[in-house]
Amino acid sequence: MNTAEERRAGQFLEQLGNKKSPIIVAALNKYLEDNPGLLDGRVRIQVHVSDLNTRMLEDKIRQLIEERLTSSVPLPTQAAANPRENVEQVSADILEMLNDLDSFG
Repeated sequence: MNTAEERRAGQFLEQLGNKKSPIIVAALNKYLEDNPGLLDGRVRIQVHVSDLNTRMLEDKIRQLIEERLTSSVPLPTQAAANPRENVEQVSADILEMLNDLDSFG
């Protein structure tokens, strides 16, 4: 383990002792649920290590959202009885996603 992140993760796993296996298994299973393509070979994993600049990440996500919202390609949504509900749901989803960025910061 060379980097500070690797050492920190290693120390945390050592502190967990025998509990580390259930935590790792639960995290991996959640990841596989969220990315089922990994199990059938449709998706390849590539890891790129870089410093995380939360502001740059937020800006990139906002840019991608803005591009999607202004594109002619409709967003896949389930039709709501009230169109305002769709707008509110999309707004809530975007806020939740941006709040989840705190996990990376």
